[in-house]
Amino acid sequence: MSKPAAYLKPTWARRQLELAYPLLPAGARVALWFGGKRLAAMGEDGPDLSEDAAGVQTFPLTLEGKMRGMLLLRLPPEAASAAEGIWGDFLVHSLQGVIEAEHARHSVAQEALASYREMALLQRAVTELNHSLKPAAVAASLLKEFDGRKNATDFGAVFLRDADDASYTLIQSFGENAADAFPRLIESRLFAAMAEHPLGDILNNLAEAPLWKGEIQEFQSLLWLPLAVHGENLGLLVLASRRAEGFSAADMKRAQMLVSVAASALRNAQLYAAEQMIFPAFVKVIATAIDAKSPYTAGHCRRVPEIALMLAEKAHLADSASFAAFRLDDEERNVLEIAAMLHDCGKMVTPEWVVDKATKLDSLSNRLDLIALRFEVLRRDAWIDCLRDSADGLPAAEQIYQERLRELDEDFAFLAKCNLGNEFMSPEHVGRIQGIAARRWCNARGEELPLLSENEVYNLCIQRGTLNAEERKIIEEHAVITIRMLSQIPFPRSLRNVTEYAGGHHERMDGNGYPRGLKGEQLSIPARIMAIADIFEALTAHDRPYRKAGTLNWAVEVMYRMKKDGHIDGELFDLFLSEGVYLEYARKHLAASQIDQVDVARYLG
Repeated sequence: MSKPAAYLKPTWARRQLELAYPLLPAGARVALWFGGKRLAAMGEDGPDLSEDAAGVQTFPLTLEGKMRGMLLLRLPPEAASAAEGIWGDFLVHSLQGVIEAEHARHSVAQEALASYREMALLQRAVTELNHSLKPAAVAASLLKEFDGRKNATDFGAVFLRDADDASYTLIQSFGENAADAFPRLIESRLFAAMAEHPLGDILNNLAEAPLWKGEIQEFQSLLWLPLAVHGENLGLLVLASRRAEGFSAADMKRAQMLVSVAASALRNAQLYAAEQMIFPAFVKVIATAIDAKSPYTAGHCRRVPEIALMLAEKAHLADSASFAAFRLDDEERNVLEIAAMLHDCGKMVTPEWVVDKATKLDSLSNRLDLIALRFEVLRRDAWIDCLRDSADGLPAAEQIYQERLRELDEDFAFLAKCNLGNEFMSPEHVGRIQGIAARRWCNARGEELPLLSENEVYNLCIQRGTLNAEERKIIEEHAVITIRMLSQIPFPRSLRNVTEYAGGHHERMDGNGYPRGLKGEQLSIPARIMAIADIFEALTAHDRPYRKAGTLNWAVEVMYRMKKDGHIDGELFDLFLSEGVYLEYARKHLAASQIDQVDVARYLG
């Protein structure tokens, strides 16, 4: 309520006395007091009038049943007996009507102002609640509307309900020792009853509640409301007070308005959180499927993101001008991790026999075994020739036979070594393979055929590795398919760079990479990071079919040559070594036999 003096303004009071005074008997004295202040006085000694003075009549002015002021009136002796208070009653009646009318006007204004403030607070709360995208943030915004509010609760908490087992978990609270008190409340019998109450309630004088055993001494009153949307109970708002009569119907009404908004906001936040979890889970499923396609690449799509994020973090902290514009915030970290997990998704359509080709002659079957059978046929033929020559009396038959066996063994051993793909094929090696291929053998049908087919010669003469040109093209096609697959996903704006990062892990700084032949200035830093992470993981992996797991020294040496050849980003590679990323990863994932000493200084600059 406004101060009483606000209902009777001094200027207006003086004006009323000025109008009424001429109607009073001559010589009358009058003074008006209200709200502890003298508002007006008329007559020679009016200012000095007091209710204790002789002949002064007192007429009270009341407001809401309480005396708030008085009218003091002293009439001349000749008029006092005749007046009998008529003049004072008349003036007070007029003033009393004005006071009550003004009080009513102020009350309406106060109610309107309070309603406006309540609506403004509710609108602010609605805006804040609906902008919260995490359940804990929604709970914090809801409790903020009660924490610190005048005459508000001393404690508050929001509990989330598990839809599977109907259990409750505290996610936000306020108040002294609230984090300790509210978990104890969950264990009480009263909480179980509160959770089952569909509409919520107020429980003042908590000590008298039959289910309450004084579990929390500070709690004397409780107000609780379920956070429900479309009949689904999402959680519970609980407010507590130190006072026995802590809550009123007005508190419940306000809490109900806020809870109705908060429940919808909480549901939206839970749906958003679920959506945020679905996509990473889907990405992990795809990465697992890629790794599971071949036993030789199992774990590759899980390890590459780890290396990429470690190196990206170092680039983010680096002082080098080359990395000045690179920032690894939470959003960019998420993009890089997803891109790294999906960088080989195109391999899902690559034939297994190409992905797993451990030797040059591997296909749907190991064709070296077929060649071995042909050599066995030639050994049989040599033995038959030896028997025939011996029967004809040729003295050197046995020697010729042993020489042919030695030659066959050497040729097959040479082919088996070439088949591994560990060495560069020189022109001399190619010539020898062609010479071996020209030898003839007879199959079961008596057909005379070359010892090696054209395709076998073609594959054995692969200069580096185990893949021929056609197979390498099939492998390289996975990068194109990766881009094609990821381009079909309607990524949100925050993930718009996933395709570029994932699709660029086989590009080279000199522009000789694939699938687009981009040069260094056309590649983002994350795409260059991806290339280094992919190469290092492949070089040190223990599960490659075409070679044994490489040591750190060997892997760094290979990558150093790649740096010199313009294959990978030299500054990122230097950072990879100088900041110890290679060693941190090795200690976590490599066998002890692989972790040898690396002379980092030799490879920097």
